[in-house]
Order: sequence, then C-alpha cells, then structure tokens
Amino acid sequence: MKDGKSSPHSDFQAPKYPKTPSNSKHFRRRYSDFFEFAPLGYFTFDRSGVILNVNPTGALLLGTDRDSLLSQPFSTFISPDSQDVFELHRLELFDTRTKQICDLKLLDHHKNPIWVQLESLAFQSGQGHSEQFLTVVKEITNRKETEEALRKTHDELEQRVAERTAELENINQKLRRQIFECEYAEAALKESEQKYSTLVEDALIGVYIIQDEIIKFANDKLAAIYGYEKDELIGMQSLDLVHPEDRPRIKEMRAKRLKGEKVPSEYEIRGLKKNGDTIWVMRSFSLINFRDGPAISGIVSDMTQRRKAEQALRESGKELRILSNQLLSAEEKERKRIARELHDGIGQTLSAIKFSVENSLRLLRNEADHSELKSLEAVIPLTQKTIEEVRRIVKDLRPSILDDLGILATINWFCREFQDIYAGIRIKREIDIQEADIPSPLKTVIYRILQEALNNVAKHSRADLIQLTLEKSDSGIELKIQDNGVGFDLAKTISLKSSQRGFGLASMRERAKLSGAAFDIVSTVGKGTVIRVEWKM
Repeated sequence: MKDGKSSPHSDFQAPKYPKTPSNSKHFRRRYSDFFEFAPLGYFTFDRSGVILNVNPTGALLLGTDRDSLLSQPFSTFISPDSQDVFELHRLELFDTRTKQICDLKLLDHHKNPIWVQLESLAFQSGQGHSEQFLTVVKEITNRKETEEALRKTHDELEQRVAERTAELENINQKLRRQIFECEYAEAALKESEQKYSTLVEDALIGVYIIQDEIIKFANDKLAAIYGYEKDELIGMQSLDLVHPEDRPRIKEMRAKRLKGEKVPSEYEIRGLKKNGDTIWVMRSFSLINFRDGPAISGIVSDMTQRRKAEQALRESGKELRILSNQLLSAEEKERKRIARELHDGIGQTLSAIKFSVENSLRLLRNEADHSELKSLEAVIPLTQKTIEEVRRIVKDLRPSILDDLGILATINWFCREFQDIYAGIRIKREIDIQEADIPSPLKTVIYRILQEALNNVAKHSRADLIQLTLEKSDSGIELKIQDNGVGFDLAKTISLKSSQRGFGLASMRERAKLSGAAFDIVSTVGKGTVIRVEWKM
C-alpha cells in the first residue's frame, strides 16, 4: 500500500456471532473490555462520512469531546491535501464491499497535521438498514516522520561520502499508539462486536490480553510475529515470549502498572520466537478490566528489520569515518611530498638557471658586443618571479616551518603572511600554550582549521579585525577565531546544496570531528562570526 492511497484486503469475512444468550453475554463482555481499552480510535460513519458514533480514543485523537463530534462530517478534521484520499477511500469502500485501508493527515485541536491510518468496513445497520461503515483510526505520525527522517539521512549520508565526511545521525523510530475506549448503545452492540472482532483478528499489528501473567487473547498477527499457532499462545506464560535477560524488566513494569504507578506506555524489548530466534518488538500496553479482574491489553510490532537497518547504518558510519580520516592523512602526506618535490626539484633548478644566467651576463658585459644583454637581463626577473611563485605554492601545500619549528611559529608566520596580503585586516593574537602541550597530530589540524577560517574571513566577511585565541585550559586545548564582519545565516548556508556552499565549513567540521574535538560555529548577520574548537585532554 502506498501512502495516501486506498488498498482493499480480499477474502474478508466477518465471523459468525454466537447465538446462545450465555455465549453472547460472554462474547460481549470480552470484546467490550477489549475495545474499552484498545489502543485505537473507533468510528461509525454514515455513507456520506458523517460521524454517527465514536469512542473516547477517537474523540481525543481529533482533539475534542465525544458529544461535539456526533453528526459532524469527518472531512472537517482532515487536512486539505488529504480530502481526496478520504473521498476515494469512502467510494471504494461501498463499490467493492471489502475492507479498505488508507493513510491521511488530520488536523488536531492545535491545527497541527498528524498522520493516521484508516481501516474501514462497510455494513448495513440493523436499524433501518441504512448503509454505514466502521473505521479504526490509528495514529502513524511517528512512523511517517521516521520514514522521512530515514530518507533524509540516506540522502545526507551519500552527500557526505561525496564530501569525504562521515556524519551519521542515529535514527530512532518510535511508534506511539494510544489506548482508547468505545462504548456503544445496547441496540448496536451486537453488530459492533462482529465488526470489531473481525478488525482485531485481521489487524496488521499483534494484539493481546494478559491476565495473571497468562495470555488470554491473541490475534493471528501476534502468533505470526512469534512463530506460533494462535491456539498455542492462548494459555501460555506471557514471559515465555520475552528474552530471558529482559524478563526482570517486564516483571518490574507489570507490577508497577497493576499498582497504578507510572511506567512507559511503549517500549522496545527483545522477544523469543518458537524456534528460539531473538527478535526486537515494540510493545504498547495499558491496564484494563477483563472478566471482572485487572488485566493488561496491548499491541506488538516487529522491529527486527529496523534494528538491523540501524546497525548497518552505524557500521557504515564507522567505516566512512575511518575512510575520511585516511583520506585526510593521505592528503597531508601528498601535500608534503609535492611541496618537497617542488622545493627540491623545480625550485632548485630555477635557482640554478637564474645563477647561470647571471654568470653569463657578467661574462658578456666584459665583451665589446652587448647586443644580447637585454634579452638575457629580461630572463632574470621572470625567473625570480617564478621562484617566488613556486615558494608560495610550496607554503600553501605544506609550510616547512610547521615540521621544522612547530605550530606556534607557524601561526605567527601565517598571520604575518596573511596581513601582508590583506593589509586592511588586523589580527589580534592571544597564544597561551606551550609547543610541548600540543600533541603532534593536532598541529596539522589546528593549522588547517586556522588557514580555512582566515581565508573565509578574507573572502566573505568584510571584517577589519580578527581575534585569534589558542590556549590551554583545565579541560584541554581551545582554538577560537572571531571576526567583526557581516556574518551570515548559518541555517540557510547549511541548507544549501554542497555545490553552492563550498567545502570550507564542512572541511573544518570534519577535521575537528576526526581529531576528537567539539566544533561550534555561531554567526549573527551584521555582527560577525565565532568559530570555537575544543579538544578534551
């Protein structure tokens, strides 16, 4: 079934209603107790979609009291973009005479959209034989949000791989279901029991009732989740379906629930299938009165595949972080190698050429004919300019001062070089740390973050003052770069596509994260930007 579209379930047959008075009374009580506290909203509509009856759960879902809902069109509570979905759902319900399911958005009492799933069945009322339909409404907002979050996370993961990053956010999925009650008039109870009974038996989630730690009721879906026949579940100890390591937790929660103490209404836990396999399930339950005694009614969803997907994402994220770290290390090694090759190869060769030309000029000046001097003299400044350009490239690739004298000397050198190029920007330095206090692997990281930050200031901020702080604190090492420029909208910049926003911020963040640092950036339009990186020691 696709979101927002109806899809019929074939071979839907309502069970026969017991005829003997004693069985009928028992049957009513059984399902009345169940529906009283079922974690779903139940509605009865006429053919046009007007609400004829609704349980308190349904009323709470729509954000109003039950009496106010009666005789109201259900479409009043449907989001505009889901109106057509409900209309198609209603028409197909009476056209096919089979159970129909659809997902749509409702507006709650705060006018905020929530996602629900409708599961409906058409029938003829015993009173006047009017055509009506019964609908079970289940909130699936969290599921929808989780699906959207998973999609966004997948897209972000691929994007970050392209940017050589490994940022992965754990995706947690929580399914919330609320338990509500429906109380019908005596005249309509017999029909309702048959319809509700069918819906429970054919529900897409496991449903159970436990009393005195014994399973008293289970539907086919619950049996399928745990690999049993339904008849095998009835009468079983409920803890037999729970992993041994999680049983103490269940016992504690059950005891608190029966005492009326507050416990989580839903939780994930490990279960045991009939064949001994371990599965993950989401359980939601509440205290009910069943057969004149306290009992627990609940629902179960199989979360095993989701758990496996989360584990796969975590492992993928770990591998991506390792890869990104290796790429950055390889990049620094290659920068160092190329810089060395330029310095030792091309740089020295150019120096030799310049020296040779200068010697030739001195010899030619001693001769009578100086016609060739001008062409040779033009070569010397060109060669010198080329030598200076090679030196600049070598420094940009990997300044040798970083390896020879350390990070503190490199920072001072880089700030001087920066101010020579950008004379209109002052740099105020506050260095309160010793070279020995900085681990060797962090020196390259600090330099690259500083290099990228200052280049960003020069390109974008229009600042005239940069405050640079590198200090040792009780907790570790902190680097702070603050400018008084125009600032920018951080959220808007992050939301841009990678091709539009560049790699500056992502590069700094990734280097900091891979080195074990906390990276934070705050920017206010018109007031400037502050970048803070902290390494715990």
